[in-house]
Amino acid sequence: MKSPVCRDGTYVTKLEQEPYFASGLQREYAPSLFVISIESPSNLHWDPLFLCSTAIMVANPDVTRSKPSSTVSTRQQGNVPSADKIITRFIEYHPSSAGLRDSRGRTFLHIAAKKARRRIVAFACRTSSLAWILNIQDTDGNTALHVAVQSGCLRTFCSLLGNPRVQLSLANKKGQTPRDISLFNMPPGMYYKLSTRAIIDWALDICCARYGSCRWDHFTEAYKKEKGHDSERKDLEKLKASTQTLCIGSVLIATVTFGATFALPGGYRADDHTNGGTPTLAGRYTFDAFMIASALAFICSSVATVGLMFSGVPMVGLKSRKVYLVTSSYLVSTSVTSLTAAFALGVYTVLAPVAHNTAVAISLMSALVLICNRMEMYLKWAYLVRKLSSRMGLTTVLMSIPMLIPADVLLFWWPILVIFAWPATARNY
Repeated sequence: MKSPVCRDGTYVTKLEQEPYFASGLQREYAPSLFVISIESPSNLHWDPLFLCSTAIMVANPDVTRSKPSSTVSTRQQGNVPSADKIITRFIEYHPSSAGLRDSRGRTFLHIAAKKARRRIVAFACRTSSLAWILNIQDTDGNTALHVAVQSGCLRTFCSLLGNPRVQLSLANKKGQTPRDISLFNMPPGMYYKLSTRAIIDWALDICCARYGSCRWDHFTEAYKKEKGHDSERKDLEKLKASTQTLCIGSVLIATVTFGATFALPGGYRADDHTNGGTPTLAGRYTFDAFMIASALAFICSSVATVGLMFSGVPMVGLKSRKVYLVTSSYLVSTSVTSLTAAFALGVYTVLAPVAHNTAVAISLMSALVLICNRMEMYLKWAYLVRKLSSRMGLTTVLMSIPMLIPADVLLFWWPILVIFAWPATARNY
């Protein structure tokens, strides 16, 4: 393919006939759909998606004349149409153009999945006329789902997963299914349970996606050869960095809650009182709940600090250090929940008698901290469950994951239950 030339202020290219383009294309000039960088017009990204687009425009000049925005010039001019609109136009005029491939047998869907162009992938998945390209395999035997799992973009993957026509267990020429690729791309050693790759692997497991024909011992050997040769060193680096970060947070929480325990809202009774030196608001429900919240925050953060100290000691075994780190990170999260509840209860205790609406507003705003603490998980669950429902049905999905929400409530929200239940129980006895 020759270099682009400029004609009437628009960069164009002369297309050579390629075996993977539609036959009958004439060697003539047409507006180019290559993305031209700002720095230099000659710096072109030869994307197969735009190669196919340009070929179609050459074959049908009416498409290029239908609207002025159909032509693509430099980014500096700011009139580049979005890729999904371009594809929509091409599919409308040439439905068979969706099957055009590059020299490696990839369709535009493969390229979009590789580059995490979720809008393009979502458009292809929701367009019934494009269902026939969803499972097309390239020269390596990879479908768009293989490529999406390899790239690790959750939204791109979910768009394909939500279409029941997408086959989850097709094997490529290496005998790998999307489930094999997902497992192979999991990081060795310690990893974040809410990471994109972990959620992709979990989703494929829920959908009963099968593994390929590779023997497990061969798979394990290849995995260790590719990623496991320095996994211990990587785990030590993760332990060191995580311990330092979490330790700062746990110490700060312990310090704040220790001070709040003795700087009580409402102050203390005078010495000449019958119960001199005791808290003025003692016996009130909100005050008792505040004390329970402060105590939980201090205890959890203090235990987490001790655990983080052990996880940072090189003399302790690696497995023990991992256990200390995981336990401490959970306790730090719990202490954040308790500290937030203590703040809201303390403010409500002192403000409610004189400014009830303000006290309620501050307490509700404090809940944003708790939501933020679990926001990533809830957003990913909501997005994934919606796509799983399209494939499996909502009832099946809810029956497949019945313990996720109750388990999350028990693990991360139990301090709230204790904080508000204990004062009510203690007042009755």
